[in-house]
This record gives sequence, structure tokens and C-alpha cells, in this order.
Amino acid sequence: MKTITTLFMLLIAHIMVCAQEPPPKPTASARCRGCVRRVVTRLLATTPTPLSQTPTEYFVSEARVDVTKDETVIRLAMAQHGSVLIELPANDGPRYIIPGDPDMATVDEKALERNKRAIVVRPGTQFVPPLRNQKTRSPSATVTAQMRSGLVVTFLFYPVQDLAQNVHRCVLNYNRDEVVARRRAAGLPVNLDGSGHGGEMTAQSAAPTSISVENSQDSEKGKKPLAETSVQSAQAKTTDKGEKVSEKSNDSELTSSLIRSALQEAIKQPKQFKKWTKAVHGLSLSVLQPLGNREPLKVIIVAVRNRTSQSLKLTPGIPDLFLEMLDDHHKPLNIESIKKLHTEASDVSGLVPAGGTVYYAVAYLSPILNVNQQVKVTVGQSDAADQPASTILAKSDR
Repeated sequence: MKTITTLFMLLIAHIMVCAQEPPPKPTASARCRGCVRRVVTRLLATTPTPLSQTPTEYFVSEARVDVTKDETVIRLAMAQHGSVLIELPANDGPRYIIPGDPDMATVDEKALERNKRAIVVRPGTQFVPPLRNQKTRSPSATVTAQMRSGLVVTFLFYPVQDLAQNVHRCVLNYNRDEVVARRRAAGLPVNLDGSGHGGEMTAQSAAPTSISVENSQDSEKGKKPLAETSVQSAQAKTTDKGEKVSEKSNDSELTSSLIRSALQEAIKQPKQFKKWTKAVHGLSLSVLQPLGNREPLKVIIVAVRNRTSQSLKLTPGIPDLFLEMLDDHHKPLNIESIKKLHTEASDVSGLVPAGGTVYYAVAYLSPILNVNQQVKVTVGQSDAADQPASTILAKSDR
């Protein structure tokens, strides 16, 4: 009996001792596994999005772009001391090039004369890259080009510090026939050189706000704007000694004085501008044609109103004048630039304040209109240079 009692007491004592002992600590391996899972989860949650997935993706070093739609935006890196060569298909080339702010980026016109299948863009003096260790988030310069096929491509240039990131070469790859088919289906003009399939471009006077690519086989005389040649030939006189005396300078002064006077009169009577176009990207136009115009010289006053609540920067050299050929459905078939003889502006800064209006007086030689032709004036702003506001100045009787 004593033995059983002793064993029972020992069992109770053992149970009480075990109850007072602390639980065993987790092993190192168990603790490590739990931490690894938490750390991995945190790292995956905070991993930054790669540049290729951000909205401001842009090419660096070299770019090869397959163009699959009519209006394409291509983003390219450009360094302060670099340049970008843009190569085009052999059967197409630029018809018009619309540069942006020349202080930001310029198009090498001499290089374009030598090779009409390539565009060379160089940074301007104000094309400043971001500070080191800071990524470029937005473009600083833009150049828009319309090809002879009709394709419109806008290039946005992002400033970078490292010259190695500069896109030294950008190759555009597209099928001209597909571009023409898409534009025809959309009712847009095609083959802007006037040919059926990618020949050399016809001679045309250059628009002040754009670079019009001339035929490389034109003579020096042929490269002069049509208006300038007409004025010179009409005003040249031959002396008894066979020498020609030019009166171009006197005529130019007379034209300048005429349109300055017309501009001042128009500014004094802003209520004369009654018919305004529908606003396009904030700009609305109204045109006044002063009485007393004598053919072929035309003078027009263009009022440009800012319908937005912020200032707008106009593209350089506006207004632009174009001669359009229309089809039977009044859709453009061909577009040619009309050379301006002289332009006067009420404000030369190119800025239109919110709700404000600026005025331009333009003198040009009025073209003889064929059936289904019309003269159009356009004004664009720097944030939408490829979609300017426009209105019709004159059209043929149909």
C-alpha cells in the first residue's frame, strides 16, 4: 500500500513540474521560413513598374517602328549634343514637315535637300535634359511630317543626359499601298505628290510654318516661290543698255504699308468679324476681306480667338494658305501651299491669352481657280499642330 501511494505522489509531482515549464522556442528553420514568405510578398508588392510599361515609353539608342495606322506618334530620346536620323521607305518620302519650337528642335533642311527619304532632327538651344538620376517624364519637342502617300507621323522628343541613349537612327517600316487604301476608305487625300505611286515630288512653294520638300532636279530659278518670280518678272524693266531695273523693294514697301493700314482699321472695329468657325482645339477663326482688293493681289484679315480658359501658343508663321482640289463629294484630293507675300500681326509673341483675340493681315497672289478648287486658311496651336482650325476664303462656282 505504501508503495502505491509513493508512486501516485511521484506522478502528481511530475505533472506539476511539466505544467510549469515554458513552451519550447521555435527552431531557427521554422522562424526563417515564415520571414521569407513575408519579405518576398513585400518585395513583389513594391517592385517598380518597368519603363516599357509606363505611359511615357520612348525609344533609346535605336528605333525600328512598324507603322500600322494612319496617324502615328513615335517617342524618341534625344541628347543635347546628338541628332536623330529618321529613315523612310524607298517608295515614300515627306511632303510637308511641320517643326515645332525652333529653340527646342530643328529639322536640317540641307540634309533634306540631299536625301528626301530621310529627316534629320537636331536639338535646339533650349532642349535641356533633366538632372542626373532623374527620369524624363514628358517630351520637350515635337516634329510632325506628312508623307507623299498621306501618312501623318508625329515625333515626340524626350531630353536625356546620356548621349548613348540618343536615338541615332529611327527606321519607319510600312506598306505605302496599305496606307493609301486606309486613307481612301476614310475619305482622306492620298498621293500628295500628284502621282499614282511614289514618284519624285512636284515643285511647290514652301509654306512659312512648314518645310515643303522640293524636287531635287528643279533648277535654281524653279526653286523660287511662284509669287516672288511673278512679282520680279512683272516689275523688271529693261534700260536702253539692256540692263534690268527691279522695283521689287518699292512694291514690297507699298504692300507692307497697305496691309498694316488694313490691320489697324480691322483692330479698331472688332465687331466687323461676325462669322466665326467652330472651335478646334480651342481656336476659332473669322476672316475679313477689305474692299478695294485688286486682282491678283489679295489682302485678308484673319482674327484668331482663344475659346479656352488658358493661354495658347500658336504655331510659327501662321496663318497658312492652301489651294485644295476636291472630288465630287467635296473631299480633298490634293493640297498645295500658297505663298504669302507679306504678313503683319497684332501680337508677334504667338500667344493668345484666355478668351483673347489676335489679328493677322496677309497679302498673297490670288490663284486662278479651276472647277472644284478652293482656297483655305488654317491656324494651328502648338499642342495640336496637325489639327488646325480652318475656314474657306474662296471657291470656284459649281
